[in-house]
Amino acid sequence: MNEKHTNPEITKKIEENTEKLIKEIVAEQKKSIDAIKKETATKIQNVKEKIVERSKAKADSEFMKEKAKYELELKLKITKYRDDLVAGFIDKAKEKLKSVAGTVEYKKNLEKLAVEAVFSLKQPEIIVYCREDDKKIFTNQFFEKVAKQLKEHKFDAKISLSSEYITSMGGIIVKTADGKISIDNTYEKRIERSLSNLKRELSLLLIEEG
Repeated sequence: MNEKHTNPEITKKIEENTEKLIKEIVAEQKKSIDAIKKETATKIQNVKEKIVERSKAKADSEFMKEKAKYELELKLKITKYRDDLVAGFIDKAKEKLKSVAGTVEYKKNLEKLAVEAVFSLKQPEIIVYCREDDKKIFTNQFFEKVAKQLKEHKFDAKISLSSEYITSMGGIIVKTADGKISIDNTYEKRIERSLSNLKRELSLLLIEEG
């Protein structure tokens, strides 16, 4: 997306307002993080004790080699824990999102994603791309609701549905009429953005323990 066409405050609000479904999944993972932290702390303590015990019978150079070996082993294990949690996050996200497709909650979520994207683009003519399975959702009534919410923000735009479809678990892609600027609000992209934050958070929570 062309950054110069984006209102920084609106973009920030969109990123901070990650959909309820993703937040629920992240919350579930945080419970696992606490358990991993405790397990990691125990492993670290055990490693330190072993290093101390072995160092008594070793020269300083041997001690440093032993210490480096255990620290590397521990770091690899912690990285694996993080990667396993991330993989679990993706699987749970996909399961959760598949279960809501076609529900009232899903339709409301599509309205929200459309409003966010259109308002962020701030262009007079907008085209919405959706999944073929969702085309029946994008009725005149749907766009009227979107338009009403946009007017509350003192903005108006001509919004139409593309005859081309996207392949996705859910969500939409919104583009300007010329196709030069777009916002990907598919669930995959939302997960990707949340995943980036999750990886960073896991690294801080786990690796800092070492």
